[in-house]
Amino acid sequence: MVAFPVSLFLLVREIASKWSLATAVERLRRHSIEICIDDPQSECSSREGSISGVATRRIKHHEHLDLSQYKPLPEKAAVLLTKASRDGHKRLSLTNTLLLLVHLVLFAMVLDFVYRPLLAPALDLFVFRPGHVSHDSAKLHIRYSDGGQLELRYKELGSGPDWTQAPNVPWESAGVFEPPTNTTDFTMTTALMNLRPSTKYIVGLHCRQPTLYAQTALLGSVEFKTAPIPGHSAHLRFATGSCIKPNFPYRPTLSPDIRGFASMLDHSEDLDMVVFLGDFIYADLPLYFGSSVEDYRRLYRQVYRTQSARRLMRKVPMVHVYDDHEIMNNWHAGDAPPMGSALAAYNEYNGLANPPSSPNHAYYNFTYGDIAFYAWDTRRYRSRWETGGSRATMLGKEQKAQFIQWLTAVNHTAAVKFVISSVPLTSGWSNVDSSQDTWRGYPTERAEILELTKYVPNLFFLSGDRHEMAAVELPSGNIEFSTSPISQFTFPLIGQFKANIAGETTLHHRRAGHVKYGILDVDTRTDSVPQVTYSLYTTDVHQGKRPAWVYKAKCSSWR
Repeated sequence: MVAFPVSLFLLVREIASKWSLATAVERLRRHSIEICIDDPQSECSSREGSISGVATRRIKHHEHLDLSQYKPLPEKAAVLLTKASRDGHKRLSLTNTLLLLVHLVLFAMVLDFVYRPLLAPALDLFVFRPGHVSHDSAKLHIRYSDGGQLELRYKELGSGPDWTQAPNVPWESAGVFEPPTNTTDFTMTTALMNLRPSTKYIVGLHCRQPTLYAQTALLGSVEFKTAPIPGHSAHLRFATGSCIKPNFPYRPTLSPDIRGFASMLDHSEDLDMVVFLGDFIYADLPLYFGSSVEDYRRLYRQVYRTQSARRLMRKVPMVHVYDDHEIMNNWHAGDAPPMGSALAAYNEYNGLANPPSSPNHAYYNFTYGDIAFYAWDTRRYRSRWETGGSRATMLGKEQKAQFIQWLTAVNHTAAVKFVISSVPLTSGWSNVDSSQDTWRGYPTERAEILELTKYVPNLFFLSGDRHEMAAVELPSGNIEFSTSPISQFTFPLIGQFKANIAGETTLHHRRAGHVKYGILDVDTRTDSVPQVTYSLYTTDVHQGKRPAWVYKAKCSSWR
């Protein structure tokens, strides 16, 4: 980001210098001075005095000369000057021209990759996607900036275990409402209520234009399947992962995309949802634009404007947690600025479409039949990591107390439990950054949590953050699937994952791959022992069409 502009400046400076010198020499051909360029290759660089009785002296690049004080030079004394002029112009030929073109192209790519949020802020972005879908309701996230009243219309597509097609079901209206305003960057979240469990729906968003004929236009449509009744057996298939950056690795294009989402689309037909584990935007990389709400909003718009994001989120509901890069790298400063701006933009684009949570909090829990989820907020309430025996917290007192209550409630009421953490619990990542920013930097609280979860059957942890993948059996016996990045860089040389340390058993580790995500298949329709299968997908293996690694967990009876 810095090298290309500096290199381009130096190259242009050199070309301009040689061009101006060559031009100056040509103009001085018939004046009473010989210009000896301060250049080891110049024929007159080692002489200063007179040629053919004409006064000479050596000048340096960029030296200003007053031409009016010199008399015309005889023709025979101008030979060296003509050669110097010709040599100067030759230096501007093929090599410098190619170098200049290469630098300009590379500089344009840097500008495109770094400054696209400013150059193309996507102010006309349209978003219509399902967020959390329960057994009887569905949250719908909308961004629309063109005005006119909006209306939701929906109908059933099918229901039952075999997805019986609903015959001739009429469209129903969920009511007319006013469009969002620029106060929330033209975003809003609404909900469809009184839906039937285990039923597939299609929902259309319509706009009523204030014209004489009251015309109605379809803006977009989404599909989703409602969850089973809480406590009932279920079959759930969902994707998980973290960390995305549009158009990474970089390719020159007018339409940046997210390769991980594009790969995930290949499996979207049988996905019930996506659990996104944080770093949906990178507010601080490669450049931090500022701390205003608009600075953060621009980055969310860049993600939502990509084709693969729009296609995936229209077909598959997505729920979120946030991590540090939605704010600033390795954030542990609570509500200090810019947390207010970062959290406002996160809620507008991702947070409000999540399952219900306590007022002004981002942690939440929800169920899918007899499968239970708890999503931590690992950023807002954390203190500084432990040093020298000091106590530290990642969850904070209130969140940890609520989590323990949830753990007690689902222990014998849910067949499978998933705890969502934006940062991993495993100690395998042990470089300086990991030792402070992950649960490795909070060993006391981590030990307290694992001491509780070891008594909870069929509980799994889901995490991301490290731009690598690891499946680890923790000292508590719980298994963690840490999967990232969906579309980002890896760390080829920084730190090494340490397998089988601190009472852990490493089941699988994979560092390579700019695209990595997991798909979990959970089936609780069996008698008393559920089935949980994790599949790792990466475009480095089978182009992401088939799993690179599959693990079938050993679950136990839970009733």
